Amino acid sequence: MNRLTLLQHWYAAAGWALVLSGLIAAGSAALAVARRAVRRRVLRRRDARRAAYAAALDEGLSGLPDHDLSSVILRSEMDETWLACVAERFDAGDDATRARVASLCERLRYLERFRARSWSWRAAQREQASRWLGRLAEHGVSDLVRLMNDPSIRVRSAAIVALGGVNDPRALSALLRALDAVASTPSPWWRIGEPPRRSMPMILLAQALTAQGPKAIFPLLSRLRSPSSAVRLAVAEVFSRVPAPHSRVRAALLGALADEDPEVRARSAKALGLVGYTGAIVPLVRALSDPLWFVRLHAARALGLLGHPRAIPGLLGVLTDEWWQVRAAAAHALRRLGEPAVPALTDYLFSSRDRYAKEQIVEELQRTSFLHEQIEALDAVQSGAAFAALRLLREAALHGAVQIALNALRHHPRPAVRRRLVTMLAALDAHQVIGALHEAAERDPDPGVREAAARALTGSRSRSPLRAVTGHAA
Repeated sequence: MNRLTLLQHWYAAAGWALVLSGLIAAGSAALAVARRAVRRRVLRRRDARRAAYAAALDEGLSGLPDHDLSSVILRSEMDETWLACVAERFDAGDDATRARVASLCERLRYLERFRARSWSWRAAQREQASRWLGRLAEHGVSDLVRLMNDPSIRVRSAAIVALGGVNDPRALSALLRALDAVASTPSPWWRIGEPPRRSMPMILLAQALTAQGPKAIFPLLSRLRSPSSAVRLAVAEVFSRVPAPHSRVRAALLGALADEDPEVRARSAKALGLVGYTGAIVPLVRALSDPLWFVRLHAARALGLLGHPRAIPGLLGVLTDEWWQVRAAAAHALRRLGEPAVPALTDYLFSSRDRYAKEQIVEELQRTSFLHEQIEALDAVQSGAAFAALRLLREAALHGAVQIALNALRHHPRPAVRRRLVTMLAALDAHQVIGALHEAAERDPDPGVREAAARALTGSRSRSPLRAVTGHAA
């Protein structure tokens, strides 16, 4: 076979390849268009069926006979769209609506249907059965307890959530047994040769125990001393959601602040802040020196929620923490304390040698009206008060609050305040400060301000390292 023949074969193969690729692309596009058309048709039919179901459900809840209701359901009472409508009415309705929906479900024999579905080999059907048995709670508790040991974690989670909303002593007993089972579960098989346990969703378990209300509080007190850190963590989470905790609960949370597990210490600090226990100020201040940063973080947040002035010295101490999250939480807590914390913040602004702590303090002071009050004090009758305000504004401007002074220089109505702001800003070499001084020297309506700004621009000053750093940061 000569070269010309090979070339002809190559061109023929390339042509057929182009034809085939075009056919495949056209077929793919046609299939995509057909799929979208079918999907639109299916969605339209589903929406129409949902509207019919919603109307039938409203009539059924108002007393429509059984045979008329069944005639509107297009396929069966277990149609997924119909079930979604019923579940929506049940979950979003008030007590009277829920009672009517439960009565309707009883007429349609849903309890027997979902009990049978809870034995399905399909995990999705068992999960759906768990949710519905929770809605039909009076007779489905035993099945939900069984489903808590299901091989599927989705089914176990649905059963736990459903039991949380059931007002039945068996539900609380089952949830407590599940919590105790976590503490007594053997180690994984790769450690001692035993089979791996079925993991329990602890967050959902804590939420379910919280939903049980005050009757779950006292049985959990002894479990805060469980050998399992996961159990102690879940109990601390439950206690953090108690609106008005008993003194024994507060004492247990205070003891958990010294737990060997840092997660438990952090959750206990969070709980003490959320329940508003002001007797925990001193232990929480001690927790600010915890070796792990997230414990210090939750302690600072808790002290901010409690809002007691005794927390101010401890919060000032962690403004130089190595973790920025802790510094931000401490500054936020000091800001939440309001006026009592302002003198401590200003004193620390002058006494601290940590630049980042100073910047954090200035950032929090800018969130209040304090710096604006200091600007107003520049025109005070007492020269000492004006000097103190000028000194504080200069320190704040050096660490990030220069824009407040610039805005006051442009818009403040009193010339005396603007002149003192020019004096204060003359020590800064940032480019926006120089621009503002030029603007004041040319446009300010007061001749004294214009003269002061001109002197500030023409005066010879050495560029100190502090002003250089400030100008670079600005």
